[in-house]
Amino acid sequence: MDGLYSQRRLKLRVLLITGSFPPMRCGVGDYCYNLAKSLNAESGVTIGILTSTSVKIKTLSDSGIELFPVIETWSLIEALKVIKIILQWSPDIVHIQYPTQGYGNGLLPWMMPLISFFLRKKVVQTWHEEYSRRNAPWLFLKSLVPSGLIFVRPQYKDNLHSHLRWVLWQKKIVFIPNASAIPRVELSAKLKNILRNKYLKKQKRLIVFFGFVYPHKGIELLFDIADPNLDQIIIAGEINDNSEYFHQIIKHTLIEPWKGKVTITGFLSAKDAAELLAVTDVVILPFRAGGGEWNTSIHGAVLNGAFVITTSLTQNGYDKKRNVYFAKVDDIQEMSLALNTYTGCRRNYDVDIDGDEWKKIAKQHVFLYEDILPN
Repeated sequence: MDGLYSQRRLKLRVLLITGSFPPMRCGVGDYCYNLAKSLNAESGVTIGILTSTSVKIKTLSDSGIELFPVIETWSLIEALKVIKIILQWSPDIVHIQYPTQGYGNGLLPWMMPLISFFLRKKVVQTWHEEYSRRNAPWLFLKSLVPSGLIFVRPQYKDNLHSHLRWVLWQKKIVFIPNASAIPRVELSAKLKNILRNKYLKKQKRLIVFFGFVYPHKGIELLFDIADPNLDQIIIAGEINDNSEYFHQIIKHTLIEPWKGKVTITGFLSAKDAAELLAVTDVVILPFRAGGGEWNTSIHGAVLNGAFVITTSLTQNGYDKKRNVYFAKVDDIQEMSLALNTYTGCRRNYDVDIDGDEWKKIAKQHVFLYEDILPN
């Protein structure tokens, strides 16, 4: 494979388009950051990022990636900015990420494949989420042109509503799994003890929810799954302090039996998040729609050796290799049983699972880019 890969190597200029990019806090933005760095490390590949004006940095000095933070509202009024950059920077591939928080309700992202196609550029799209029939008019706009199409969720085509299968017409489809957006850390026994005491306080077990705090993440279920006589709950993730859901979570923390036994950290840096995952007893992610290999939170916990309890629509039980228990959605009793059975289990670093996932993802992207370019 590597020999074939080196023989087929082209010089590629790839313009990634995303509404969110660090320091903005967005899961897809973090994905783009890791993807861009990994692609840029590949020989012969040059990366540019077209993104929102709220991304303040001009360049990534550590990697040489060029940023174009020029889009304010992602409305069609700003199409000329996109056209100008595509013409001047002259990419071989225009690769658009869907969705991102930065796009908001703008129409421009849905028109981006058509704009790029009319500028005679090859188009690749990555779809991070599933679409329903109510999205059909917008899907039509971005599905008109032939393009490469990347899914981060397995069996995406099978799960797509039959009335929407036409969106796959003239597409080269590739499934490329997601990976952790945070690094793996190695801590000394002394530092682990310091961190555990910092978070654990006077309780016996440390339970962590890690990720963005939204209703579909099922965070309120933690208070029924865990045991207030044993557990300290840490909620580590981006939070909208003004949301109704946030206030619902806060209510649990202010009354018995959980008063004083819940810590809400808010957003943590990648390093701090990795250190927390390295010392926790269990990460509980009770997603209301089921989790899977597209969830970066699961990848981050697995990479740092933590035992994970999550939900799934397709599998059930304990995966020993990854140290993950998959429960049925909303099954509090099953998740509580898994908590009491497997808590404290940690897995060692496994090169087959944990070895440079982003490098593998970059290579798969380059294969797709080469396949859709003219000979």
